[in-house]
Amino acid sequence: MLLPDPGLLGGGLIAALIGGALGAAQTAITGRWLAACARGLSEGTTEPSSPDAPAGPIDRSAAIWLATIAVVVGLWWWEVRCFGEIPLDAAGVPLAVPFAAIAGRWLVHTLLFWLLTAATWIDFRYRVIPDWITIPGFLAGLFLAWLLPETLLPVAAHVARPFATAILEPDVLGWAGPLAHGVAGYGDAGGTTPVMLAVALALFTVWWVVGTGPDFSGVADMIPEGDGPDAVAAPLPPAAWWPRLALLAAGWLAVTAAWAIGGLRFEGLFTALVGAVVAGGIVWGTRTGASLALGREAMGLGDVTLMAMVGAWLGWQASVLACFLGVLFGLVHAVVQIVRHRESELPFGPGLCLGTAAVVVGWRPLWQTAAASFADTGQLIGIIVAVVVGTAVSLWVWSSLGPMARRVALAAMVLLGVFLVGWLLVLQG
Repeated sequence: MLLPDPGLLGGGLIAALIGGALGAAQTAITGRWLAACARGLSEGTTEPSSPDAPAGPIDRSAAIWLATIAVVVGLWWWEVRCFGEIPLDAAGVPLAVPFAAIAGRWLVHTLLFWLLTAATWIDFRYRVIPDWITIPGFLAGLFLAWLLPETLLPVAAHVARPFATAILEPDVLGWAGPLAHGVAGYGDAGGTTPVMLAVALALFTVWWVVGTGPDFSGVADMIPEGDGPDAVAAPLPPAAWWPRLALLAAGWLAVTAAWAIGGLRFEGLFTALVGAVVAGGIVWGTRTGASLALGREAMGLGDVTLMAMVGAWLGWQASVLACFLGVLFGLVHAVVQIVRHRESELPFGPGLCLGTAAVVVGWRPLWQTAAASFADTGQLIGIIVAVVVGTAVSLWVWSSLGPMARRVALAAMVLLGVFLVGWLLVLQG
C-alpha cells in the first residue's frame, strides 16, 4: 500500500488531530465508566451503575486531552521521524523500511497506548482492570496482527548469500523469529499445517477460558436460590452465558478462516495468540505463586488478562520483557508508597502498562541486549521460572517480617536490583 510521507509539519498536525480525538474519547469513555463506578459506590454497591443512567461528574480535564496529544505526537516523532524502533545496519544507519509500515506501526502503538492509559487510570482509582478494555483489546490485537503483520515490532533478519557476506534485511518479530523470512523458508508446503491450526485453536480457547471469565455476560455464573445459610446456587439461564459461547465459536471460525487463507497473515495471527498465552501465563503463574505465599489473593485476574492483551499486540518476546520491567517498576512504586504512605495494597497493572510502554519506546536497544537470551530457550525458561518462584518466596518472607525488618528488606531489595542492573550492563558492554 502506497502512503505518501506528509513531512514533519504535516505528519505532526495529523498526529495532533488523532491525539485530540483519542484524548476526547479517553475522557468520554473511561471517564464515564469511572463516574458510573463512583455512582455505584455511593449507592452502596461494588459494581458500576448502568452507563445509561444520568451522568455524574466526569473528568473532562484539559490536562488529559493535552497529555494525550503530547504522547501521540511524541510517539509519531520518535517512531516515524527518528526511526526509533528500526534496526541499524553495520554502519549505524536505520534499515530501509516503507513509510506505510512505519506509520502503520505508529498508529497501532497509539491505539495500544490508549488502552494502557485507560487500564492505568481505572486501576489506580478502583484497583480493577475491566473486561471492556481487555476483551476488545485482545480481539483488536488479533485482528491487527492478521490484517497488518508488518506492524509487529521490527527486527533485522540475517540473510546468507553464497560467496558473499550475509546482509541485514528489515523484518518483524514473529513467534519463532523474523516473520517474513521464516514464512519464506517454509518452502512450497507452507507453514499452515493442520497442527498449526490445532495449536491456534487451543491457544484461543485457553485465552477464552481465562480471559472472558464466568461473568463475561455481566453477572455471576450462579444465582442463589432462597435466603439464609441453606440457600443454594442455581445455574444461570442460557441467556446469561450464551455470549461466551458465541465468542468462542466466532473465534474458532475466524482462526480457521485465517488458517485457510494462510501466508504471512496467519503467521501474524499465530504470533499474537502465542504472545497472549505466554504473557498472560507468566502473570498468572506469578499471581498463583504469590497468592499461595500470602494465603490470599495477591493480585486480580485483570492483570493476567491485561498482559494477554499486550501479548496479542506485541508478541511473546516483547511481552516477556514488559513483564520483567513491570515487576521492576512495580517494586519501585511499592517502595515509594510504603515509605511515604505506609500503603501495602498496590495495583500491579500500572507497572505492567509502564513496562509495556518502555518496551515499545525503547525496543531497539532492548532487543539488541536481550535477543541473545531469547535464542537460548532453556536459559529463558529458567529466568522466567526464577522470577515467578522468587516473587512468591519474597512475598512469603515479607509477610512474616515485622515493620523494622521490612524496611531493612526494602533497602536490600533496592540495592540488589541496582547491582543486578549494573551487572547486566557490564555483561552486555
